[in-house]
Amino acid sequence: MSDMARLQVKNRDFQRSTADWMHRARQGDTVVIVSPKGPALTLIAGTPARAARADWDSHFDWLKRQPIIDSNPVDELRQLERR
Repeated sequence: MSDMARLQVKNRDFQRSTADWMHRARQGDTVVIVSPKGPALTLIAGTPARAARADWDSHFDWLKRQPIIDSNPVDELRQLERR
């Protein structure tokens, strides 16, 4: 978390003045939006740190090893919808 202020705001208050809270986050404050209906959302300025670089070669090798299917499942769903 940021070494600046950590501010908690209710979801309805955040929606009433979104630009003000975004401005506070860009200044370095950590803004935590809390809602009784879901998990808290944290606004922090900057880009998230990646755990590791993507290994695209192994990804495409995995794709090539996948079996080829004869039909497209989306086409089958569309045919069922037309009935």
